Amino acid sequence: MGINIHQGLRRILNTNQEINSILITDQDGVPVVHGGESVRNVATLTSSYVTALDQSIKLNLGPMKIWTFYYEAQQIVIFARSPFVVYIMAQPQANNAALASLLDSHLKPILEELKVIHTQVINAGI
Repeated sequence: MGINIHQGLRRILNTNQEINSILITDQDGVPVVHGGESVRNVATLTSSYVTALDQSIKLNLGPMKIWTFYYEAQQIVIFARSPFVVYIMAQPQANNAALASLLDSHLKPILEELKVIHTQVINAGI
């Protein structure tokens, strides 16, 4: 199973040259899997997301599905899909709409496979 996840991430990175890396964490910010360049400052990135999420709740913006940020000269697109959060780090000139469309086209099967593994781990009590 895990091999398909890594192959899927590699396929996305190979077909989208403007994407530097993809990081998938759990809701607590713990990295689950990543592809591409090593992600520096994962803790800072995830805590920034949590802060933005808290602010959106305080402003009554409702549940956010896609977030876009610029951080350390990179464009970052974040998808919150329970129980995971997907971070796509791309070059600043990357097409934002194309990055946002990755969820439905390429990331959905990866997240479904991760969800199966997540459910198995939860049910096993690990």
